[in-house]
Amino acid sequence: MALETKPLHPEFGVEILDIDLRRPSDAAIREIDALWVEHPVLLIRDQLLDEEQQIAFSRRLGAINIHVRTDIRSRQNPEVVLISNLRLESGENIGALASGEARWHTDSCYKPRPDTGSMLYAVEVPKGAGRTSWANTQLAWEALPEDLRARVRPLRGEFAYRIYDVDITGEEEVEAIRALTPDVVHPMVLTQPGTGRQGLYLDPLQTYGIEGMAPEESRPLLARLVEHMTSLEFVFEHEWRRGDIVLWDNARVLHRREPFDPVLPRLLKRTTVFLPPDRYPVPFAQPAG
Repeated sequence: MALETKPLHPEFGVEILDIDLRRPSDAAIREIDALWVEHPVLLIRDQLLDEEQQIAFSRRLGAINIHVRTDIRSRQNPEVVLISNLRLESGENIGALASGEARWHTDSCYKPRPDTGSMLYAVEVPKGAGRTSWANTQLAWEALPEDLRARVRPLRGEFAYRIYDVDITGEEEVEAIRALTPDVVHPMVLTQPGTGRQGLYLDPLQTYGIEGMAPEESRPLLARLVEHMTSLEFVFEHEWRRGDIVLWDNARVLHRREPFDPVLPRLLKRTTVFLPPDRYPVPFAQPAG
């Protein structure tokens, strides 16, 4: 029996209904994968997963990644990253991104081989606060004028690890992470196998330049593209409920999170996977310089 779905946005994204991810069948996994190939954002609600079950589900969709930062990993399972404003008795955050605004970005773009599949599971979320939005970069590409597409199509962006403004990592920690993740270059336009659809691939926070282009030329171009990519017509905004899990493809969407009251507890658990390059628009890169 085919999975029942309903749209999240007129142009992209679906909610998958009536499935328990603790024990999905092989057929259900194949359907979820097919839906993810078609839609860069999937929502599945009313789940009750422990970390081992989330990891097991993730592994059935791609090889799982271990994040370079040790301080935001789950203490029990390094495959899981904690996204939270909760603190230990020492005052240290247990995870990443606290409660301020997480501006538009795409995960793992600073790595030579980005793990483009993200899965974020809501354990505790404040009602009506801390919403997350996704901007579809394929729709944005298709809406660009042809002369701008011709200009951008051959370009390669220069990416470097940049910590988000809301995070708690100090400069020394950032430099240590950057030592483990040297600057990389990625194509700024990715083509999805099978469909042939193309989309922009750049990060407003971590794409610092364009290969072979002077900063005075690249910065206005990047700013123009980001403004276009994040236009409301390309954006789906999600209000979280406990038990939600959202899957998204970082090669086809940017995402952001709105700020919220820091006294409101929020805990989500993220796993990321390397999506198969025969079905997904996976960026390949080489070291910059």
